[in-house]
Amino acid sequence: MRRYLVIANQTLQRAELADELRQRIEAGPSSFCLLVPDTRAADYPGVAVAAGVLQPSMTWWMTDYRGPATDEQASTQARQRLAQMLADLDALGIPVEGDLGSAQPVEAMEKVFTDHRFDEIIVATLPRPVSRWLRADLPHRAKRRFALPVTTIITQRWP
Repeated sequence: MRRYLVIANQTLQRAELADELRQRIEAGPSSFCLLVPDTRAADYPGVAVAAGVLQPSMTWWMTDYRGPATDEQASTQARQRLAQMLADLDALGIPVEGDLGSAQPVEAMEKVFTDHRFDEIIVATLPRPVSRWLRADLPHRAKRRFALPVTTIITQRWP
């Protein structure tokens, strides 16, 4: 059975990640550990940031997006996304576990690696213009740190 560590937060329920997990499941027996870094509210991309990088045709949804106002709201939203994804995979009979981790993704991964072994890491992140993880070179840092293949899923839209 192949074991995958999936790192995601705001992208946890995006179609791009679901497609990638489906491919892994169809390829053979798989289990997943979902790690959701507990991103602080202040670190969520703001509408002002997105406005500067989006094409005019994509700005229609920005007026409806409000990031979490507090760290508590951010954690609650992350827990809700995690619970939904755990339930979705469990309903398919897929072995899955998951937890919230440190807001620092590499630190969160290090903690998970103390008790688990994986065959691959899957990082699902926001689009390049607003992704803190891509700016911090998270996929390459994870590959170097854990000596495992890393697949990066960059979602097409935000939020």
